[in-house]
Amino acid sequence: MECIIVDGGSTDESVQICQQFEVKIVKGPRGRGQQLVAGVEEASSPIFMFLHADCKLRSEHCRAAVTTVQRNGIVAGGFHLRFDDEHAILRFAEVVNKIRFRLTKIFYGDHAIFLRRENYEAAGGFSPQALFEDIDFSRRLKKLGQVTLISPAIETSARRFRAGGIVRTYLKMATLHVLHWLHVSPNLLAKWYNLRSRD
Repeated sequence: MECIIVDGGSTDESVQICQQFEVKIVKGPRGRGQQLVAGVEEASSPIFMFLHADCKLRSEHCRAAVTTVQRNGIVAGGFHLRFDDEHAILRFAEVVNKIRFRLTKIFYGDHAIFLRRENYEAAGGFSPQALFEDIDFSRRLKKLGQVTLISPAIETSARRFRAGGIVRTYLKMATLHVLHWLHVSPNLLAKWYNLRSRD
């Protein structure tokens, strides 16, 4: 198994911490889409898992991912989402996320999307767009066959929600998603997102 970290110019101690664990560090451009593409270019494994830095991966997730992609008909998978915060809005968001996936079969990046290399390539890989590369990729993936969310849930940090105000940040993210579904340019939304994140 290989672990590849793509750093887009972090200013904290992320790189130094990663170096302590002897993982491969790739310097990439800012923007998740481009960083994901850069990571794939360095990967040699037959199975990929794409993980946000805020997600907490455990060994059982790795085992479950490998078992799932070996099942016939499964194109790609991800994990149910759980925040590390008991706020009612975040618990509500977890429930909404399960319902949304059942209806749309669209992954978000913090589901820790996993799949075989050949399915990644068949779907055309991640677009290097500035925002919502996960939704764009998911739309292409589900055309290939079955996609699924499995347990155990993967824990993701709510630090950005706490920093910006949980209700305010949730509403901001919901607004971005609505605008994206209305076909507003991801690059334009990314500029707005980054501007609002500095408020």
